[in-house]
Amino acid sequence: MKVFFKVIKYLFIILALLVFVVFLFVNISPQFGDSPDKNSKNVIENSKNFIGNEFVNLDPVTVNTKSVNSTNEKSPSLMDWISPAKGKNPSKSLPSIKFQSDNLTAGKFVWLGHSTILINIGGLIVMTDPVFNRASPIPVFGKPFPIENPITINDLPDVDVVVISHDHYDHLDTKAIKILSKKVNHFFVPLGVKAHLVSWGVDSEKVSELDWYDEKKYNDVNFILTPAQHFSGRGITNRNSTLWGSWVISSNTLKVYHSGDSGYSDSFKKIGEKFGPFDIAFIENGGYHADWSKIHMFPDEVVQSSIDLKAKVFVPISWSKFDLSVHTWDDPIIRATEVAKNRNVNISTPMIGEIFDLNNLPTVHWWKVLRNKL
Repeated sequence: MKVFFKVIKYLFIILALLVFVVFLFVNISPQFGDSPDKNSKNVIENSKNFIGNEFVNLDPVTVNTKSVNSTNEKSPSLMDWISPAKGKNPSKSLPSIKFQSDNLTAGKFVWLGHSTILINIGGLIVMTDPVFNRASPIPVFGKPFPIENPITINDLPDVDVVVISHDHYDHLDTKAIKILSKKVNHFFVPLGVKAHLVSWGVDSEKVSELDWYDEKKYNDVNFILTPAQHFSGRGITNRNSTLWGSWVISSNTLKVYHSGDSGYSDSFKKIGEKFGPFDIAFIENGGYHADWSKIHMFPDEVVQSSIDLKAKVFVPISWSKFDLSVHTWDDPIIRATEVAKNRNVNISTPMIGEIFDLNNLPTVHWWKVLRNKL
């Protein structure tokens, strides 16, 4: 009996130490960001989208829909990431184009992977959701897939404006923001996200926080934060303490939509009716599973959302950079291109680093090279 109690004692000590280490890590490590200051808190608390102690979606949804999952799809486990099944992730470096920043002239776009886009619009270089490192605060998780021509922040042109859709790690990169803090003229972010950027070295005066349907103008370009159906949080205890959203970015000659992350909802149709038609829409297409079907879209919903938005063409993003679900790395694009073809919807599929415009839309199925199907 003495041995039993001694074992229990040591297990308790070990558990207490682990809890203490996690507490220190979350509270000291800079990538977890910071809490809003008094001024931001006042704005947050007066937002109609902030109810109780958290931001909420327009329609009540559950982040984890496992309990109402009527499919036979297996629920994910940690082993799906620790020991992924054969074929789940790319077998070799992804094909990509060597990015030449001088070629990013007016009206052109380039996909840098996942949700990061560079747009030359209205005389500005605008970047969305800059992520160039891991999509996790834990070093063993969230490593990007290798690509043939890696793109770093040093390869970028001078960026005028950065827009952030929400504060999850695959959309908001601490290391990237620290470097960009001295190079970018202005940041537009959802409510509550400003505190993270300021804690990483961005001048407070260079950050504007927006609620849904707020509009800001920078030079001749309009930026409107529009609703998305998702959630937020970088730590253990701050879920939904910051807002999430999508972006309408427009000039006199070009209208662009960026979805951030979102489950499918009637917000797409409302955004299309209010701000569309869009010349081009960049829409998340990856990380889906039946267990979180309300906060990420399946490929058929991605295609439908482009129709709802009245997009003349859409580009699937948020795929082929990180292992974020149980589906294979190329399942999102295989399914999206097939659905778009069947529904006669214009889809463009650029490679990472490939500069293009509305008159020269990439349509090559480049991902097939890795499965020897091209």
